[in-house]
Amino acid sequence: MLTYDTTRNTRPDLSPEPAASLGRALSRSVRSHPSHERAALVSALDDGLMPDEVAQILAGRRVAEAFPIRWGESPEAYASRAVSEMFVAYLQ
Repeated sequence: MLTYDTTRNTRPDLSPEPAASLGRALSRSVRSHPSHERAALVSALDDGLMPDEVAQILAGRRVAEAFPIRWGESPEAYASRAVSEMFVAYLQ
């Protein structure tokens, strides 16, 4: 069984500025996957979705925001899974 320590972090060595820069670095690394997104978009168009349909499915979001990339997933594997999920979203 997993247990988690839920006590509040009271370490004074992480001031607000380094914490904020860490948050910016993490959010940038999570959202910045151009090769994965490009592969998914190309695959979606190759598999028959029209650009306006893809735009409707994404609803203003980036591909990786709408269909999160799994840890260690290659661009090709991500494209295959993301397009499958796009078709499901389109049909709903």
